[in-house]
Amino acid sequence: MTAIVGILNKQAIAIAADSAVTITGPNGTKIYNYADKIFTLSKHHPVGVMLYNAASFMGTPWEIIIKLYRKKLKDGYFDSLKDYVDDFLVFLREKKFFASKEGQELALYDFMRQVIEVLITDSLIEHPDLQQSPFSNDNKRQCAELLSNWINDIIPAWESRDLFCPDFQEYSFDTFRQDTWSHYDKLLTHLSLNEAFELELKGKLFRLIYLMVCKQEQFTGFTGLVFVGYGEEEIYPSLIAVNISLAIKDRLRFHFSKESVIDNDNYGEIVPFAQADVMQTILSGIAPDLFDAMQNNFQKVILGYNQELINMLGVEHPLAKQIANVDINNIIKPLLQEFQKAQETNHINPLLDAVNMLSKQDLAEMAESLIYLTYLKRRITFAQESVGGPVDVAIISKGDGFIWIKRKHYFKPELNQQFNTQYFNH
Repeated sequence: MTAIVGILNKQAIAIAADSAVTITGPNGTKIYNYADKIFTLSKHHPVGVMLYNAASFMGTPWEIIIKLYRKKLKDGYFDSLKDYVDDFLVFLREKKFFASKEGQELALYDFMRQVIEVLITDSLIEHPDLQQSPFSNDNKRQCAELLSNWINDIIPAWESRDLFCPDFQEYSFDTFRQDTWSHYDKLLTHLSLNEAFELELKGKLFRLIYLMVCKQEQFTGFTGLVFVGYGEEEIYPSLIAVNISLAIKDRLRFHFSKESVIDNDNYGEIVPFAQADVMQTILSGIAPDLFDAMQNNFQKVILGYNQELINMLGVEHPLAKQIANVDINNIIKPLLQEFQKAQETNHINPLLDAVNMLSKQDLAEMAESLIYLTYLKRRITFAQESVGGPVDVAIISKGDGFIWIKRKHYFKPELNQQFNTQYFNH
């Protein structure tokens, strides 16, 4: 896993990333602490890119792709950071996504497998007795029914979502079926599910996979690319995050997940990614999981209180029926609004006001500290130490460009002077 952050004000943008990477294999997981997650996007202009989640795209490491793009860009530049992002996406298409036709089919196969496994796990979450051997001969009918009911519950929400991946806006279901049904059928056979699924369930599941291919989601594997810096015509920094997962039939599956632009209305911002719980706690004044627990428990208290009133009155009492129909959300909403106002007044706005005034050195120190605190939280608790290793830190400013504050090397720079002397020649 990963923790990365960008802190922006009118002076510059500071970026920082840990070095931990989690490798999952047939015998479990292992964490390595020397992964590179920050790269210059240009050797000549103030733009960079950070990455989190998957370290490769269609089997090719992102480090190679980014450095090939940098070589192609040479000393070229664009007027805005968004133009750099668009050109990078064009580069992926020009290079055929660094994958053969067979590679694209394999990526789709793996995507469908992930979706099916997630859906089966979610549908059986309240039936732990079935989770050990789902769809065995004894459990086949019950598991199929639970999965079918689960899909019926969630598919309307997916049907109504308007958040399409750009390349799949016009990708019809009939085209998807023609392109991928054979792979889907082969996958069900490989997972020993073809005999367990009736035709109706196969069709519903395939429809849901189509919707998840076309629309934005973060349940399956993806890489977050966070572009940072300045275009030639921009005087303040900006940040654009893109989630990219795979290519299907020469369509790139991606969407823009976050954009932060510093201007006269937005003078400072802290933007964490991946394992952001500690950073969100510092920013908002309360841990995200604690806030969720408070909200859920308050709702349970209100429901329990209403139920006590109903029991006292008797279920047939007219007032009891009115109480049963009370919209709990209308009661909770004002509380949450007041809570959020208090967060903004007492925590978020004062912190962002301070960020607005920070020097470049202070921005770098703050970015590094946020990553270190995330590591420290993992280190001193029983959580998996999935954030760790050296912290890389850089500052990007309009005048000075991309400046490394801290950077690990897999070699000793003093023994490899040719690296520095030849850097701008490649």
